[in-house]
Amino acid sequence: MMKLLFLLLLLIIPLIMVFVALRSRMVTRIFHVLALLCFYSAATVIAGDVYATNAHMTTFTTEIHHFLLNGWFLYPSAYLGVYVPYLLWMSLFSKKS
Repeated sequence: MMKLLFLLLLLIIPLIMVFVALRSRMVTRIFHVLALLCFYSAATVIAGDVYATNAHMTTFTTEIHHFLLNGWFLYPSAYLGVYVPYLLWMSLFSKKS
């Protein structure tokens, strides 16, 4: 049941984003800036944890839960998870110049 909910949200949220973005150019820019910030946030967490793993000479597979459970990784990654389908939907619905 929860997987179905996630699937539905992964379809509905990007479509809502497209609907809103097609009406406001400012909202489109906000979505892009937010995605850029989320990308750098998630990448920084990953890079920091990989560096810490290498510095401690531990196996990465046993240390992977540190960044997978980190809120600074989860929330930005969740936004990126709906932003990518949003971009794909936008490419279908936007007017080509």
